[in-house]
Amino acid sequence: MTSRKAENLSRKVTPEIINQLEEILGKDNVNTSEMDRMLYSHDLAPLPKEAGIAFNNIPDVVVRPSTVEQVASIVRLAHKNGIAVVPRGASTWGLGGSMPTAAGILLDMSSGMNEVIKLDKENMYVKVQSGCIWKKMMEVCEKEGLLVGSYPSSFPSATVAGWISTSGIGPGGYKYGAAGNNILNMKVVLSDGKVIETGYDNVANNMSGYNLNSLFNGAEGTLGIIVEVTLRVYPKGIIRPLAYNFKNLKEMGVPINKIVNHPSLKPLHIAWSDYYHFENQRKAGIDEHKGIDNLFLVTLQGAEEFVKLEEQEIDKIVAESGGVKMDQHVAEHEWEERCYEYRVRKIGIGSIPAEVVVEVQHWAEFVDECYNSFKVMKMDTGGIVGMIADRSTAMFMPYYFKDDETLLGMVAFAFNFYLGNRAFLYGGRSLGFGVFFASNLDLVRERNSTDLMRDLKTFLDPHDVMNPGHLVCGKTRFGINMDSKLMGLGSVLMQSAKKLLPKDNIGAMNKERFHYDNMEEEKIHGRNVTYGDGSQ
Repeated sequence: MTSRKAENLSRKVTPEIINQLEEILGKDNVNTSEMDRMLYSHDLAPLPKEAGIAFNNIPDVVVRPSTVEQVASIVRLAHKNGIAVVPRGASTWGLGGSMPTAAGILLDMSSGMNEVIKLDKENMYVKVQSGCIWKKMMEVCEKEGLLVGSYPSSFPSATVAGWISTSGIGPGGYKYGAAGNNILNMKVVLSDGKVIETGYDNVANNMSGYNLNSLFNGAEGTLGIIVEVTLRVYPKGIIRPLAYNFKNLKEMGVPINKIVNHPSLKPLHIAWSDYYHFENQRKAGIDEHKGIDNLFLVTLQGAEEFVKLEEQEIDKIVAESGGVKMDQHVAEHEWEERCYEYRVRKIGIGSIPAEVVVEVQHWAEFVDECYNSFKVMKMDTGGIVGMIADRSTAMFMPYYFKDDETLLGMVAFAFNFYLGNRAFLYGGRSLGFGVFFASNLDLVRERNSTDLMRDLKTFLDPHDVMNPGHLVCGKTRFGINMDSKLMGLGSVLMQSAKKLLPKDNIGAMNKERFHYDNMEEEKIHGRNVTYGDGSQ
């Protein structure tokens, strides 16, 4: 809900507003070109033009600020007129987190606010502008023998504030915690243009009142615009990836549970990739390795003598479960490839992950659920990749192929809804909201919690200008609330429609156009990929 005062605002980007933006930024940093605005109307997942029926997803203007003061001035102008403000990093997410729903002003934070401000080796922190690419920051730290605790798997292109805004899970998180655990301080522009700091650069944030770092971590830009971030860094030591092959993906369940319950082992990263994934990689001409069925990747980090002890223990655990250790060059290659899971797009197919978390104790059971979900929803199977987030949480990211050029391609999102429903049965849930899954908030949180979140949004953003339509208040351009009841009905209808449609065969559909050899189903089944119902 917005205030009565807000109801009287124009909410229009007029020529006068454009002139004021040009005064703040200079003409070169204010873009109203129709073609350029179209490029900013979606994120990683291209949308068919029909999506514009529901959302006003083309911004009125794209601006490129380079200072905190410029961002604050833009937000003050938007607040005064009730104009939507949408912060955007590199848009490597696929749920519409940086997609406008009410046009307005889109802030491209990656163009002018992308620098490493300071690396403090004594106090062990790095301070960056919000649009800084993770890889750029990590390279600065690594030159000094330091390590950023955790980061997104899309680190070569993702921005720091973009991942923090989703409260992401990624490599390094098993040892050092997820996005929010490594934040020391942030500079944030509130909806009225005020600038605040959420913590401290040099010391911990404990016992200092409300944890404002946590408030903006995961807010998806709905409470304020992150403009600077201070993160913890750690001594790097050595990094040693270990790769093990398993004939069946489910067999990894035993060593995974032994590792997470071990009193001393704390790998940097624990991940897996299934046989379908490697077949698709080979089909795209990416992975030259032979003899990989299902890969278990455990990456260690720290002082060399301790890493050696951990490796010996993990070798023993995996061998007892039937895993075979692979050559070190395979492990190094797969560690280097950890950010390129979805390069199967090179064969001309749209691919999108369904991200869910479940309890680690149910890891093997949920493998069956993933394969069965591909079957039930008639998907053109992509692959199952994922990682262990912490000692109790497994993150599955099964990806699938979809047609990005037609509205029917949107029906493929039914798989995400279906898999999210299955995750609930294993103590888990879907991950992320954006605009497409904002209604899930009411499903994964109890009522009093979501009421509090919406009250916070209204209090901090009474004019509803900060990334409206996302996370807590999904709404179409016609003012229809995308609440859990409506979206639940839509989810059921989408899943029903997907089950009635013929089985996807997008790979074959693109075979002739992109000149690759189609994967033979017999070859897949010959590797004993077992569905949840026991069929192969």
